[in-house]
Amino acid sequence: MFDSNPADDLQFYPTPPDLARKMWGKFQNDVERVLEPSCGNADLLKVCKHFERGSWRRDRDNDTIFEACEIDLTRHAHLKEMGVRVVGHDFMKLSFGSPYSHIIMNPPFAQGVRHVLHAWNILWDGEIVALVNAESIRNPHTSERQFLGRLLAQHGSVEFVQGAFTTPETQRKTEVECAILYLRKRADASAMFTEILESLKEDQVDTDRIADQYEQQY
Repeated sequence: MFDSNPADDLQFYPTPPDLARKMWGKFQNDVERVLEPSCGNADLLKVCKHFERGSWRRDRDNDTIFEACEIDLTRHAHLKEMGVRVVGHDFMKLSFGSPYSHIIMNPPFAQGVRHVLHAWNILWDGEIVALVNAESIRNPHTSERQFLGRLLAQHGSVEFVQGAFTTPETQRKTEVECAILYLRKRADASAMFTEILESLKEDQVDTDRIADQYEQQY
């Protein structure tokens, strides 16, 4: 029996620098607070202009906040040394996303669609750039893939990339074709107002019911 490779178990494929730069280039607005849901060794971070001498630099010219989730607990100490704030272990259990202006991600290929949809669900207003298996987009045979396709058609774009993980700088090579997804989510103020009104109506119904019950008792 052979020992399993932890990288295989977690589907860990570090993002090559050229690919990471291409992903960052998809963002259209200034980055204020960014989340990387599957941070690994922070390979996506290392190509940023504010990453210098092994750490994330914050000063008067850069108040960007970089936060991350990483399921491999053995990587947390290294991330913290780099100045990355680890806010979670399992991204799929992270319930808040409203503080972030941007989410950039290279999730496990087998779970890529689910991770992107979760990012969309928790983000309030901002941009998402994600790297997924191209087959997830080309072959929308599940309801999740179909929903992601509709999101891309209405709120973003997709770029297919061949040979992304076969370059000399790639740490773990694979022939899998990739797709870079871009999504722009805008807060729907009208929907929020409708939800507030509905909530107030429900509260009013509950209040009326309680008052009726009180009158019947006394």
